[in-house]
Amino acid sequence: MRKTHDYEHRYRGYWSDGGRCRMRIFRQEGEPPVVVCSQLPDNTNTSVTNMAKYLAAEVVEAHSLPTPLVWLEHYPEHEGRTGEWSRVGFSSWEAEEVLLGGVWRRRVGSPTWSPLRPDEVGVLLVGKETSKA
Repeated sequence: MRKTHDYEHRYRGYWSDGGRCRMRIFRQEGEPPVVVCSQLPDNTNTSVTNMAKYLAAEVVEAHSLPTPLVWLEHYPEHEGRTGEWSRVGFSSWEAEEVLLGGVWRRRVGSPTWSPLRPDEVGVLLVGKETSKA
């Protein structure tokens, strides 16, 4: 897979602006895109876990990504805590508009999380180094 995007994504949390996460998108012809959404250690807004269905809708729309895709949630090592990876599945990829915190937002279906080992992430990214991913 080839990394096509690597950027700091800014988002509105439940009640306020100022949320930040790292977003990476990997693409390969004939394969579903892989999106890696990483919680930034200094993000003081709503977590990427709580915002997963909103972030997925934003990223799919912003980059015109085909669905279904592979959504990976990543919490990097920080202050002695082990890093964590999860594959997030959504009950639907059809985005709907909802009112959240007084603002109309788009979201996909309800998320479910499945923990992954770093070697499993490597397989999804086809051999990419995951310790720095």
